[in-house]
Amino acid sequence: MLNIPEKLNVLLFMDPTRAPIEELKEISPERLVINAVPGQAFVDSGGMHPPTSGLWKERPWETNLSQSELNELLENAHILVFTLPYPKHLLNRMPNLMYAQYLFAGISDLRYSDLWGSHVKVGSARGFVDTLPIAEMVIGACFYFSKNLGIATNQTRLGEFDAKAYNLKLISNKTIAIIGLGGIGQEIARLAKLLGMRVYASKRSTSERLYDVENVDVLFPPSDLKEMLADSDFVALSPVLTDDTRRMINAETISSMKDGTVILNVGRGELIDEDALIGALKSGKLSGAYLDVYDNEWEKLPKPELMSLPNILMTPHNSGHVDEREYLSVGILKENISRFISGKELINEVDWQRGY
Repeated sequence: MLNIPEKLNVLLFMDPTRAPIEELKEISPERLVINAVPGQAFVDSGGMHPPTSGLWKERPWETNLSQSELNELLENAHILVFTLPYPKHLLNRMPNLMYAQYLFAGISDLRYSDLWGSHVKVGSARGFVDTLPIAEMVIGACFYFSKNLGIATNQTRLGEFDAKAYNLKLISNKTIAIIGLGGIGQEIARLAKLLGMRVYASKRSTSERLYDVENVDVLFPPSDLKEMLADSDFVALSPVLTDDTRRMINAETISSMKDGTVILNVGRGELIDEDALIGALKSGKLSGAYLDVYDNEWEKLPKPELMSLPNILMTPHNSGHVDEREYLSVGILKENISRFISGKELINEVDWQRGY
């Protein structure tokens, strides 16, 4: 049982002009002392994650605090709220840290942090952030490939109109398989059903087939993955990246898919063996792939061979960034801080053995 102090210092790795300070004060004005400083201000020799060699680009930030003031904030903080980027080395500099809330869903990003596997309670925003916009992007990609919108774009740009180049397909009555039925997967299922699609899904905690479960026609156990893939026109990936799911889409699983399947990845790039993906896209085994993520995206840019394929659609890990985005999972943040203060179990507390 944690001995939670009466006064709690909360440190947000955020621009103070955008941080939800007033909203958090509402939780317990008498107990919470809240400060917000960009995470870049706390970098030491351990560096930041992500680096700027891959997808992540340098972003402007500033602070008027001295180094001693910054060190004091770290030393006294009981609660840390952070996103990307973050300093890799924090644990030894934050001796009073008891709980950290990561405001993104992909907890695998924290493997670069020394908080990973530590005594500190860590919560994620899995299932609570950007689920609808990401699901809409998946459905949009289904339309992109089924309605040959890439061909339409190219012909419009070139001033050409050739109907023979098109092979339009109906989306209604097609089957979409969803691997990972968390918040994003559930939204994909809901939208797909509205379009008249047949929805299959696979969930780690399922041990036997279930039917007609919340917008899912058939829920498969992981052991039946290949059978599910064999009957699907689209395969959407949104599971947590763990040792079990890493490279789960590979030459073997792709071979079990029907010819012309489209893969849609909004999970993590490491879910897919990219060499196998490239080969299947070149051969026509797969008719297309939408990737919002790619292998080792924080360290390097995508493979030129992948980006040059005519049947690939890629976005820079921004499928959840829309005009009406709720700012950084404030709802789950407020709920978990309230739970921590009350000594209750956190929502989405990371189990280090499971990896999420």
